[in-house]
Amino acid sequence: MGFIGVRGILRAMRAMRPPGDTRPDDETELVRKARDGDRPAFDRLVAIHLPQVWATVWRVLRHREDCEDVVQEVFVTAYRALPGFRGDARLSTWLHRIAVTRALNHVEKSEEKLRRASDPFEPEAGNVPRAIGTPLGALEAKELMRRLADCLEKLPVAWRAVLALRDAEENSYEHIAETLHVELGTVRSRLARARSSLKDCVEGRAA
Repeated sequence: MGFIGVRGILRAMRAMRPPGDTRPDDETELVRKARDGDRPAFDRLVAIHLPQVWATVWRVLRHREDCEDVVQEVFVTAYRALPGFRGDARLSTWLHRIAVTRALNHVEKSEEKLRRASDPFEPEAGNVPRAIGTPLGALEAKELMRRLADCLEKLPVAWRAVLALRDAEENSYEHIAETLHVELGTVRSRLARARSSLKDCVEGRAA
């Protein structure tokens, strides 16, 4: 299968994003209350943003227990830092940056290699494109997802992070560079290498 198909599956992960269930002015009020120590207001913010934060951390770590720990760290960090949140960016963007930073820090601190994950790239596999048609097609799609998960696991975490932020979440190169604290050229280089390595691996041409 060509790399266009592989990237199509990666982009299908954007369906994980939950629909906005609160208006911007409602969220602003929740943030204000949470800053003032209103715990139910903060719990509401957690409920709204948990799916996206979980998905972001999972794309980097790909291990459920580690993901649970880091997601908890993300919201603890957010709660403590909320008084300093000025609203220059959307809360979702602010949380996204915390999530990526915490996930990468978790990897850097670990002395062991990431354990192989048998789960798909996303927390839920139900968003795989359904244009399968036949049992053989379903089997081929399942095999492709398995190979894709295996190949993603083999990528260096820095490459996987850039790939997820660009191809899965469609962030701009500038946003990725700012989030990861690297130069724009580094983002482009890592992305090109990640795409090339993933393509070769999925198509069985990896060294």
